Amino acid sequence: MNNAHNCVAKQPDNMQASYDVAVSENPANRPTSALGRQKRAVGSHKKFWAPGRTLRIAFLNGDQAFKDGVKAAASNWLPYINLKFDFVDGEVGDIRIRTEPATYWSNIGTDALLTVEGPTMVISDWMLQPRLFAHYVMHEFGHALGAQHEHLHPESNIPWNKPAVYQDHGVPEDADENYFGRKTVDDRYFNLLDPSEVNYSPYDPKSIMHYEIRQAWTHGDFKIFLNLAISEKDKAFMAEAYPYPE
Repeated sequence: MNNAHNCVAKQPDNMQASYDVAVSENPANRPTSALGRQKRAVGSHKKFWAPGRTLRIAFLNGDQAFKDGVKAAASNWLPYINLKFDFVDGEVGDIRIRTEPATYWSNIGTDALLTVEGPTMVISDWMLQPRLFAHYVMHEFGHALGAQHEHLHPESNIPWNKPAVYQDHGVPEDADENYFGRKTVDDRYFNLLDPSEVNYSPYDPKSIMHYEIRQAWTHGDFKIFLNLAISEKDKAFMAEAYPYPE
């Protein structure tokens, strides 16, 4: 059975609201065509914060060790982005973090502004495994900065052995595509992002945003170990999303 603790990138319930808040925060989130003409396609917008701003990041709970660990790991993004992080305690923040056992998820970028109450990010307290904890923090902050899952990249071409993945996730062999467990696995691993609806750079198997891919889950000699550091392509992607003034 699968015992990986995979995160969930929260998708908005209302795409129009997601579009409106993203463009209000950062007009560059409005999509443009190859010829530079602005398009009003609500689904195909970016969710990056306005470069140069300070993100207020509130801790809803957690002890001091948890908070210090989050601050240290999240700050690994700062050298590559024109943003500042202001970590505070309380319930007021652009990003609000809560710790819960074995749970990992985050809103994508400016979608956090649609969450009026409660957390916009949840991270399990794994302080006894600091490198793994740092991985999850950097991964969730990648989402909070506007990145999607890299294994769902439109050009990933992972040679999945789908029956093996279903089996390890407890999905019955005869489950049809409407079975909840199968739909969850499909969304988590197989349903690639629509290239017309996301901003992406070339596929990066070393990305901090990539799931671990087990050899038994693929055909041929293909596997991805859990990436424990922000990759060079991650850095370049975020530097382009959050540029400094020329």
